[in-house]
Order: sequence, then C-alpha cells, then structure tokens
Amino acid sequence: MKLTRRRLVVSAGATAAVALLPSPRATAASEAPPFPPPLKPDVFRDRQSRLRAEAKARGIDVLFVTPSTNLAYCANLAIGRSERLTALLLFTDGPAVLVTPSFEEANHKRSAVVDDVKTWREDEDPIALAGKLLAERKTIGIEGSTTFETVTALARVHSAKTQEATPLFDALRMIKSEEEQAFIRDAARRTNLAIEGTHQRMRAGMSESEVSRILDEQFAAQGVRGGGLVQFGPSSAFPHGAPAERRLAKGDAVLIDCGCRVRGYNSDITRTVSFGPPSAEFRKVYAIVERAQLAGIEALKAGAIPEDVDRAARRIIEEAGYGKFFTHRLGHGLGMDGHEPPYLVHGNRKPLATGNVETVEPGIYMEGKFGIRIEDDYAVRANGPGSLSVRPGEMVVLPV
Repeated sequence: MKLTRRRLVVSAGATAAVALLPSPRATAASEAPPFPPPLKPDVFRDRQSRLRAEAKARGIDVLFVTPSTNLAYCANLAIGRSERLTALLLFTDGPAVLVTPSFEEANHKRSAVVDDVKTWREDEDPIALAGKLLAERKTIGIEGSTTFETVTALARVHSAKTQEATPLFDALRMIKSEEEQAFIRDAARRTNLAIEGTHQRMRAGMSESEVSRILDEQFAAQGVRGGGLVQFGPSSAFPHGAPAERRLAKGDAVLIDCGCRVRGYNSDITRTVSFGPPSAEFRKVYAIVERAQLAGIEALKAGAIPEDVDRAARRIIEEAGYGKFFTHRLGHGLGMDGHEPPYLVHGNRKPLATGNVETVEPGIYMEGKFGIRIEDDYAVRANGPGSLSVRPGEMVVLPV
C-alpha cells in the first residue's frame, strides 16, 4: 500500500494539525483522560515462564535481576537501584525469589509478582544471603545493568559461572503485546497534547528553559511526568541539545523532542514548527524531512531489514542534496526504555518482526541556521506500519 500524508493521518484516527494554532486554553489535571488498566499478574508469570525456558536452553540455572526495567518487566517491580541490594533470583527449575531489605518487604509485596521474599537486616550481608540461596547452581545469568561491584561481590561468595542475560530479556521485550502497544499509544496521545499545549503558551522572548518548564506543566496536566528537549533557531541544529537560555524570536524554528510513560511504557515524539512565518529554506527542508519520514514509515513492516528501512528514508534526503546533514540513525525500538532494540540503522540486518515498536525520526541539521526532525511511533505489522502516534498533518506555524 502506498502511504500518503493524508492516508497516514486518517488511519491514525485524528484530523491533521492546523497551520495556525488556536488560542491557548488551560487544562486542569482533573481533565486528564483515564489510564488504560494495568497488566494482570498472570502476564508477569507468563514472562517468567518464558524467561525460564530461554535460560534453561542456554544452560543457565538461575537469573539474577537487579532493579531495572528488566526487573519491572518480569516481576512488576519498578524501583530505583541503591546501595541496598534488591534482586530477583529466578530459578529455571524453581521459584521466583526476591531478596530485599526487611524494611522494604511490605512495600514490595504490594506489587511484585514473585513466589517468595527473603529479607536481610541492615546489619547483615545481603550478598551472603544471595550466595546461600544460589546454593549448588552452576551458571548464573546476570541481568545486564547489574553493577560490576555487585557481580564481583557475588563471585566472592559463589563459584558459579556467570553469563550475560540481556539477550534473553531483549528477545522477549522486542515483541510488544497489544496491551503494551496500547500503553505506548496512550503515552503518545498525552505527549502530543502536551506539545500542543506548550505551543499555545509560547511567546516571543521566552527562553528555552522557560518553555521546557511549560512543557513539564503540560505533561502534569495530562496526569504524567514527562519532558524533553526544547530548542529554538540555531540551537535546533544540535540533535540532542539541552534547553538553554536562547530567547524565542520571530522566524525561529522550534524543535521539541519529548515523551512520557504510561504503565511503564514510553512515548517518543519530535515536532518542529516555525514561530511566525518560516523562511523559504525552512519550508523546503521541512518538506524533504516529511517525505523522508513517509518513506521510512512505508518501508516499516514485518520481515523488513532495519538498514533498508533507514536507507529508504535516507535516500530521500540524499537525493535532495542534504545527506550530510542527516547525522543519526532513522530510529530505535521503544518500550519500557526510551531507546531499546531493534535499531533502524545501517548494519542491522536482522529482520523486523510483528510486535516490534519503532520510532521513525529523520532529521536535517544545518549548523548556524536550524534543525528539523519529525518523529513518530509505529508498531510493526505483517502488512505494514501501525500508527501509535498522530503525525502532524502539515507544517505548523505558531502565531507571533
């Protein structure tokens, strides 16, 4: 199916963005739409069963998982890492056991999907407890973000071999269920609303930092924590430039790259607009980036080779004479982490699969002038892309 701008917007179930935004309207947090229901405990038990099977096939006896999105993924425990050890021991032939400080037990039991909890007091060594629980296990699969300090401490009390377990998690996490995709779609909807609300409140003379704070407020009005990059004029030519003190002026490009989380799943959207009438060059470059994004989206389907998807979009920009100004990959996987596999990049030859979720975000960055990036989120389907975010219907011009 040949994708056109109109068809993509209509398929997303929303009308295109207007060229001039309406006057601002305050949005109360109480007006934020309800969140989709959370995942049920059985989802996490099924994930644990699949992890056990994959680990066993690789000769791993137990997975050692410290606080991370991988822990949240398999046990519904989304907590930060600290000097106090919390770890899931997922035995391939036994239970899922959570090791955690005793004062955290009641709190973690409210959400964690595990079979048992083993606690340690402040005057005890948690590594010794973990070593005792691991007993005769010969091979431990270590979750990839676990600190070197923890791994070396574990090696001092247990002689088992260790393996990197990240590939096990990646293989499962790259395929998103319909429920997971719904979380990302909901996060994308709130992100688009936050961006639109921010655009409506922008005025000449505001700094990037001021607008960044407005963006935070707009996310809060949507019932979520969110944020990202806000860049004006020449600052927008830095693909990952942080908000600073540049003041908004008539004719500036305004680039906002941001997202939020819903039920632990991220959105990632970039919109570039013009503050006041754009220059002829801005219009030209915007049209090229838009065509490149459409080409990338059209190439996105199950079985497609990621570097070929990147090439489809990059070719548009190169043929227009701006190839050297497109300085990054076309996109990345999206889920519980803002950037995760699979990546739409040269050199990645592993075919995409139904259930992958990808960003498609071509950009042209002209130092000293402006940068333009358009980024949206898509699910990979057997017959093409499934829109998770509503694309802009046309270039947006903000009133001065």
